[in-house]
Amino acid sequence: MISHVHFDLAPPKSWDQFEELCADTFQEEWQDPAMVRHGRAGQAQHGIDIVGRNGALWPIGIQCKKKSIWPVTVVTTKDLDAEVEKAKAFKPKLKAFYLVSTAPDDQPLQEYARTITERHQQWGLFPVVVLGWSEVVRRATRHQQVAAKHFGSHSTGPASPLLATWPASAAKLQLNDRELGISIREIMHDLIDFPEGRVVVRQQESEDLLFEIKKLQATTSRSLKGREAVLELRDKFKARRDREVAVIKALRLLLGHKIFCDLMWVAWDDQAPLLVRSLVEQGLDPNFSTVTGLEKIRIYPPDHPPGFGDDQSIAVFMPGAEVGSIVRNQWHLQKQFPNLETDNIGEMPRPVQFRYAIPAVIREVMWKLENGVSLEEMERLQWNQMHRWRISNRGKTGGV
Repeated sequence: MISHVHFDLAPPKSWDQFEELCADTFQEEWQDPAMVRHGRAGQAQHGIDIVGRNGALWPIGIQCKKKSIWPVTVVTTKDLDAEVEKAKAFKPKLKAFYLVSTAPDDQPLQEYARTITERHQQWGLFPVVVLGWSEVVRRATRHQQVAAKHFGSHSTGPASPLLATWPASAAKLQLNDRELGISIREIMHDLIDFPEGRVVVRQQESEDLLFEIKKLQATTSRSLKGREAVLELRDKFKARRDREVAVIKALRLLLGHKIFCDLMWVAWDDQAPLLVRSLVEQGLDPNFSTVTGLEKIRIYPPDHPPGFGDDQSIAVFMPGAEVGSIVRNQWHLQKQFPNLETDNIGEMPRPVQFRYAIPAVIREVMWKLENGVSLEEMERLQWNQMHRWRISNRGKTGGV
């Protein structure tokens, strides 16, 4: 066990990081592999951020206290009353309720929670527990993996804190361009300090599936029919999770590796959010490969050495209007600059570059990495020089 009692550990810099710290801590405390973060901002969560099980006790609701000013420094009895009232509407009925915050542990508030619990026992309602920051740290640091993940500078393992969580629904990021742009810049800086830091893309549909899986496992019998129903949900969850993992790997490459990180600074003015949004949403969309009605261009890398195959071109599908904008742009450039090479990504209209062409190159790079080609080899072949990838073979397609 690692001793952290002599360290003054500051609360996480965001509420979402705090919520993940709480989820990790209680998952270890209760040995609950099916613990799930519940819902997202804007949904009716009835004051519950995390749903878990402690032995036979289920469901237990955990509220990670969030206020407009972070971190939370004070939780009042009025705050507690309000959260308890919301928790009463949770379904199925809670067996226990925890209010956890970054405020100091407060003896009067804990005593007030005990009086609520005593009253609830008479009414057949859940007990109430209040935990402050010191108690959260004490519990978290009892578990080496949790300590290493969230407090790496004081542990034997590398720090892998949660740097950002991007919510998504229906394969669309739930962040506007300004929010996304700020988050991208923060992540790029944070990855310098925490190379093992993590970005999470959370699809609401995945969260809903996890909750349904947990509920079905808790309520269904072990009949073959019940097990098949759980497996069907797990298959759907795996398909979504696989897409999320692929997207996160691509984001780490784009935002954290110098070869591609430099591209982000070049693209920064107004195109970086477009590039990242396109990369994420195309990766999450199960229908992205449906190309009926789209037109096709092919792009190929600057060099074609032996060993990479005879044809290294990538098919990129986009609306006909976008293909038309490429043709018109080439025509205008050739008219103004007769000696300019216009058959490369760098001379495409910038929205087309960052919405379609560059995400396609990054996906191809990820595929090469998974099949044993190193980044160093691709850099030697100038694959990282996006502006030098060339365009050829435009044509319509009626489907795959």
